[in-house]
Amino acid sequence: MSTLRPSHDGGFTLIELMIALIISVVVITAGFTILTSTSRAVRANDISADVQQNVRVAMELIARDVKLAGFGTSGAVGNCSLALKPTDATATGPDSGSDSMDLLVPTTSIGTPTWQLASIAGPNGFAGITLTAGARADMVSRGLVNNSYLSIGGAYTVKVPAVPASGDTLTLESTVPSPITFPAGTQVHLLECIRYDIGTTAAACGSANAPCLRRGVSGGAMAAVVDGIEDLQLAYACDGCTELENGIIDNQIGGTAAFDSADFVSNSTWATSPMTADKIRLAQINLVSRQTATDLGFGEGKGSIKGSSASLVVSSDHTLAGDQQFRRRVLSKTVSLRNVGL
Repeated sequence: MSTLRPSHDGGFTLIELMIALIISVVVITAGFTILTSTSRAVRANDISADVQQNVRVAMELIARDVKLAGFGTSGAVGNCSLALKPTDATATGPDSGSDSMDLLVPTTSIGTPTWQLASIAGPNGFAGITLTAGARADMVSRGLVNNSYLSIGGAYTVKVPAVPASGDTLTLESTVPSPITFPAGTQVHLLECIRYDIGTTAAACGSANAPCLRRGVSGGAMAAVVDGIEDLQLAYACDGCTELENGIIDNQIGGTAAFDSADFVSNSTWATSPMTADKIRLAQINLVSRQTATDLGFGEGKGSIKGSSASLVVSSDHTLAGDQQFRRRVLSKTVSLRNVGL
C-alpha cells in the first residue's frame, strides 16, 4: 500500500519569468542610457576644451610675433619692407574671407648653443662675425640660409650672402663701419619675414583638420600651426594717419575724443600716404576657432545639432554665416607694436 506525499518541488511560472525578464530589460536599458549620456557629455566637454585651447594657442602665437615685429631692423628683410604689412581680405568694404599679415620678427636660441658673438666685433670696422661654438649649425636648423639677415644686439642689421658649410664664422655682405663695436657675448638674432593666414583645405592644412592657422616665411612654404582656426580678422590703429604724429593714437572720423574701437581701421591697403603701414601702432586681432572632431559618442547618431543657426559677428568688418554642425569660439585681443612708435 503506497502513501501519497505532497510534492515540494518548485519552479518559476511563465508569468514570473516574464516579469523577471521585463525588469532585467528595464535595468539594462536604464544603465545603457546612463552610459550613453555620460559618454556624450564627456565627448562634448573634451571638444569644447579643445576649441577653447586652440583659439588661445593661436592668439598667443600671433600676439607674440606682433609684439616683436620690427625688432632690431634697419631695412627691408625678404617681403617685409616694414615691421608689419597688413593684407585685408577686401580693402574697400566688408570682408568675404580671412585677413593675413606679414611680420618682421627675430628668432634666437633659448638654450645651448647660444647665438652670441664669441669675440669682439669692431671697433675698426668688421666684415664678419664669429659665433659661439655650434651656433651656425643651430641657426641653419632654425632657418638660416643664403642672403639671410641677422640683428646684432638688436641694434644693427647685417646680411649673410653665403652660409658656410662648417665653422661658426659668418662673412657679411658689407663691412660694418667703425667705430661700431659689439663685445663678446652680444646676442645675435635671425630676422625673418613671416606670414600668418588661414588655410581652408586639407592640402593647405596638411591634414583633414581644416581649417587651420598657418605660419611660414612670406613668399615661401606655409605650415599649419593650429588646427580648427576658421577666421582671422585684423584691424589697426595708427599715429600720424589723420593727425600729426604725436605719440597718441589718431582719432578716426566718427570716433569720440577718447580712444575707442572706432579708431581701429579695418578697410585699407595701408599703402597710400598718409595711411601707410609704418604708422601702425596697435593691432586688433580677432580669431574664430571651431571644433575639428565630431560629436559622435557611444550609441549616438549623426543627427545631433551642436552649433548655431545664428550668424557670428567676428568684427565690424566680417560676419560668419551660422553653422549648426560646429561649436565655435571667438577671441579678441589688442596688441601694441612695442618696437615702433609709441
